[in-house]
Amino acid sequence: MSEQIDRTVLPIRRPPFAGVAAQTLAGSEPDWGLIGHAHAPEGAPNVLVVLIDDAGFGNPSTFGGPIRTPHYDRMASEGLRYNRFHVTAMCSPTRASLLTGRNHHAVGMGGIPEFSCGFPGYSAMLPRDAAPFPKVLQQNGYSTGAFGKWHLTPEGEQGPAGPFTHWPNAWGFDYYWGFLAPEAGQYDTMIAENNRFIGVQEGTDGKPFYFPEAMTDHAIDWLHGVRGHDGDRPWMLYYSTGCSHAPHHVAKQWSDTYKGQFDQGWDKLREETFARQQALGVVPEGTELTPRPEEMPAWDSLSENSKRLFAHQMEVYAGYSENADHHVGRLLASIEEMGELDDTIVVWIWGDNGASLEGTPTGSFNEGTMVNGLPLTDAEQMQLALKWGGLEAWGTEMMYPHYSTAWAWAGNTPFAWGKQVASHLGGTRDPLVIRWPERITEPGGVRSQFTHVSDIGPMILDITGIPQPTHVDGVQQQPMTGQTFADSFADPQAPERHTKQYFENFGNRAMYHDGWWLSMRMPRVPWRLDPEVLKTFAPGVWQPDTDPVELYNLSDDFSQAHDLAAENPDKVAELQALFWEEAEKYHVKPLLSGFAPFFGILPPIGDNSSTTYYGNVQNVAPGLVPRIYNRSYTITADLYVPDGGAEGVIVADGTHLGGFSLYVKDGKLRHSYAFLGVFDYHQESDDVLPCGDVQVKLAFAADGAKPATPGDITLYVNGEQVGKGRLEHTVPFAFSGYSGLDVGQDNGLVADRSYADKAPFTFTGTVKKVVFDVAPHLDADDDLAIHTHAHQSDAVRGVNG
Repeated sequence: MSEQIDRTVLPIRRPPFAGVAAQTLAGSEPDWGLIGHAHAPEGAPNVLVVLIDDAGFGNPSTFGGPIRTPHYDRMASEGLRYNRFHVTAMCSPTRASLLTGRNHHAVGMGGIPEFSCGFPGYSAMLPRDAAPFPKVLQQNGYSTGAFGKWHLTPEGEQGPAGPFTHWPNAWGFDYYWGFLAPEAGQYDTMIAENNRFIGVQEGTDGKPFYFPEAMTDHAIDWLHGVRGHDGDRPWMLYYSTGCSHAPHHVAKQWSDTYKGQFDQGWDKLREETFARQQALGVVPEGTELTPRPEEMPAWDSLSENSKRLFAHQMEVYAGYSENADHHVGRLLASIEEMGELDDTIVVWIWGDNGASLEGTPTGSFNEGTMVNGLPLTDAEQMQLALKWGGLEAWGTEMMYPHYSTAWAWAGNTPFAWGKQVASHLGGTRDPLVIRWPERITEPGGVRSQFTHVSDIGPMILDITGIPQPTHVDGVQQQPMTGQTFADSFADPQAPERHTKQYFENFGNRAMYHDGWWLSMRMPRVPWRLDPEVLKTFAPGVWQPDTDPVELYNLSDDFSQAHDLAAENPDKVAELQALFWEEAEKYHVKPLLSGFAPFFGILPPIGDNSSTTYYGNVQNVAPGLVPRIYNRSYTITADLYVPDGGAEGVIVADGTHLGGFSLYVKDGKLRHSYAFLGVFDYHQESDDVLPCGDVQVKLAFAADGAKPATPGDITLYVNGEQVGKGRLEHTVPFAFSGYSGLDVGQDNGLVADRSYADKAPFTFTGTVKKVVFDVAPHLDADDDLAIHTHAHQSDAVRGVNG
């Protein structure tokens, strides 16, 4: 195909027939261009984009951190470090901005898909006028593949009925292998491949499955396949790790190498990291280390038992993170063995937001306790950790661990705060390394231009010689808001192009303009999602312009150490007004739409309260599981029990750290309910099931339509009551962020450890159908925000007896 083609309108139109078509083949001349395809511009490089999850500026050794990252170090020594690179303060918004080259609200991702709602900036529905840059590359002759965490597909679309317009393939990737959820257990990841779930996978060569290893194997296999098919076609690979988002899952051999290295605590670690950052030159001379927020304890105030628990939390996190660097290194080695590393631009971002503060000040054996608004003390955390195997099990599949907020704060050195806090650099400034020998002629340097995650797409299009399209699939495109910074590769003094940028996540806001940064942090810590806190931000209560403000001149205050708001009221007012202008332009309003579900702003349930599964349906994504939380419900199953009886799972959801199972064991109908790994409830039938066609039913009668409602469980067989029990505590929001529902067996980590040795404990009879009815007619009051979290501090006082 001729290079004289219009790449601004996609797909590229095929040129007119240039051959000769006579009446017969005699005298005819073929035009072989008709059976070709679009080619990338001559010399266009391969593109590798690596994104690490939930990590901070001060985590990797490449930026002075305590975590060994030799492959990141190598890319930096052969490329460039960018020390003023910014992301949004949350995962999905950063990913949407990265892949589209636009502000996250402008492409419907102001929050996360789990909390999407009916406002343009928060719908989680990618608009057709914002084609992602991988799709632009794809339609310009690139092979494109994505591997790892996705977290951009609305929950209601994560099933076989689709639609698939927001799955990875539709974003421009020829091939996808990974997980759609916000997080995943690294040992029992529910895998999606292209437009379908293939479920939990087995390990290879006799080893247990481990997601970082598996995703790297698939990425390498895909590259080999592409190159075997076409020796010249450039490729773009998006490699997005589940690490270092919770759960912090890694083999003991990785965490053991850090034993004793964090015994000094988070306060001292900040100081050590800061000194290394100064020596490396990734923070400029004169930078000051910001103080610890009062909401986080001083290390010296802790008991020795607490210190042991906390130090091990960080050992596991560090091993987990180093393991991620190792697997990226495997991918790079494969590209190098293919002889293509120098023909590939490597863009490696260490963090889609700052290190996560969501583990609460104590850290947690199960991150789900925070998500469900269940606070635990140090002593309770220790006791529950012991219940599930003790400190040695932290990092294994027995727990869903997340370290203390103070370790995250240390990981964001030298900045304040972290993930969710878009008002401060701890949430929004992360390491960026770029390697591309074609244009980086003096490797090993540091670049300090203000750059933003939305700049990555425009920069890649710039260096590949592909213009930003004006139309894609017949739809006129909104311009990319990001700016290329490719001129900084060769010129450390290249002008700053991205001079204005707003930030907003979950109500925390900032406005950057020409070196000035206005911070507007709402008075909520990221680990508090209970009603007592959220009621102060309810509609009609919270007035955002009354939030405290801080003003910084980042040109000479790299770490936001000196608040200049009091002496510069005019600049404060100017930036506040500019923020609202940008908010209007890019659909940021209404603020706190990302928390709309917590305030009862939910799509209507509709008249049909039931869901029916025929046969052995597997791998139902968490967002599609019937919402049995905070209300009465029934589960009815039609079975066939052969002569001699049957056993196995009828239906199960979640894991032992949050979930339920309805199953048959020793001939009896049984129900188990795992309350976040804190309490376990069990009921069973009085007698064994009869043979033949059998209908079993579980009925939960809630004490009331309210968050975390207690209630009574009744078991029925063929309409007769056969068992009864009570759930004193129920999960108000979600059993799990990734583990799905299965009919006829229990895939992955099981919901009831009593049958773990028989997993997946497939039902040996026949499950004909299972019907869930959330039964709103059984509740007196159905006007309930079913996503609302409960403050359940009394729920676990029995843990300590």
